[in-house]
Formats: sequence, structure tokens, C-alpha cells
Amino acid sequence: MKGENNRNMYIPIILFVLIASAFVGIESITPPSSYQTINSECEKYFADEDGDGDQGFIEDSSCWDYPYNDGLGETDTPVSLMGTSSDEYQPYFDLTVDFVRNFINLECAGSLNNCQGTNFQWESQFYCFFSNQFMYKDFGNIFQKFYVIAQILPDDGSINYYTNICGNLTPPSGLLPTIEYQASSPITENVGGGSSGK
Repeated sequence: MKGENNRNMYIPIILFVLIASAFVGIESITPPSSYQTINSECEKYFADEDGDGDQGFIEDSSCWDYPYNDGLGETDTPVSLMGTSSDEYQPYFDLTVDFVRNFINLECAGSLNNCQGTNFQWESQFYCFFSNQFMYKDFGNIFQKFYVIAQILPDDGSINYYTNICGNLTPPSGLLPTIEYQASSPITENVGGGSSGK
């Protein structure tokens, strides 16, 4: 009889927890958002897909103007085909981080050690070097044109992220931050590297 009274004591507690969770809400499991990411023609920095002599995202202004996979890649994308809601698009900063990491993985076997003749310690340092030395137009100018001049999509923070990382004389050490979504994994620290890339 005493064990039955103890058991009955837990019923109100369980009932209270169930009712409280109904008011607080139960976390729903939703699939990750699907973003428009880089166009395959733009991603191929080693190929000229439209015959104009400019290769992929590094050189082709059509890719800078609209790099997303719902556009026309190395061919100018008409405004009517461009998106209007930044919710559907990978932030431009995150897209460039994925692009640079992909370059490091393909050209340098995923290592910053002696990558393209440099020896940076952190991917953030290589990212800024890549923007200034490999890109025909640096990421900061590309973001300015995309968000401020052409106003393709509302700025998602890409300009500030780039300025905070690459606007210094010496880029900060560490891994690159994420605004919303990056498909790539961070490049590991090159312990023997330095901030100057030597």
C-alpha cells in the first residue's frame, strides 16, 4: 500500500512536466536549409567555359557579378534570373571561403605548408593573400559591387566579415568564421607557418 502511494505521488509531477513542455515547445527537427551555392562554371577556376579568355571565379567578371548556381556562370546573368531573397543564397563571404578552401584542397593537397609558394600558419591569412594576389579583383571590391553598387541581394554581413579579416596589415590568426553556411571543412593550422606566409 505504501509503494502504491509513492507511485501515485509521481503522477502529478509527470503531468506537470508534460504540460510545461507543451507551453515551452518541443524542438522540431527540420532539415538544413538548401542554399544556392557557387555555379559549377565559376567553381572551375582552371577552365574558360564561355570562350572570353577569363577562367572561372578568379578571372571572370560574370562570376563575380552573380556567382550562384541558379545563374548562367561565366555568361552574364540577366537581372530577371537573379534572386531577390538572401535567405535562399549562401552568404557571398561563405561562398568565397568554400572557394578558397577548395583551391587549397585541389592545388595544395589540403595543406597550407608550401601552398603556392607560401607558408601561412592559418587559413584566414591565406584567404586574404588569395584575395589580393590570385583574384583579378579582390573579394572586398567584388562584395562592394554586388551589395552596394548593383544591390543584387541585401548585404548579409559579407562586407564586414571581409573588412574585419583582411582590412588589417596583418590578417588575424585563426580559422575563418562562418556567417551561415559553409560546405567545406576548415584547413588545419600549419604549425610551421607564419603570418607573412614565409
